[in-house]
Amino acid sequence: MRMAARQGRISFFGGLPKNAPIIGCDSNLVHHRELTIVGANGSNPAHNVRALRLIADGAVPVSDLITHRLPLSEVLSGIDIVSRGAAIKVTVEP
Repeated sequence: MRMAARQGRISFFGGLPKNAPIIGCDSNLVHHRELTIVGANGSNPAHNVRALRLIADGAVPVSDLITHRLPLSEVLSGIDIVSRGAAIKVTVEP
């Protein structure tokens, strides 16, 4: 939320575990920056095909979203990085 610009929009896409669905939210940021928070749900295979095409064509840059690239031999380290919340996206590459 601190990264959102004034009058920015934050989209929550992805659920949380049923036994831990509550998140913390700084309502002062929402108020003073006039942020909009929306939920997003539901994609179908056609959406995924379109998204992958846009990524492959370079229309949607994603290289900065991948924070860690690890070889297969370090997959357990990658799982640890993700479980600690120390990464945005980890890829395991052969």
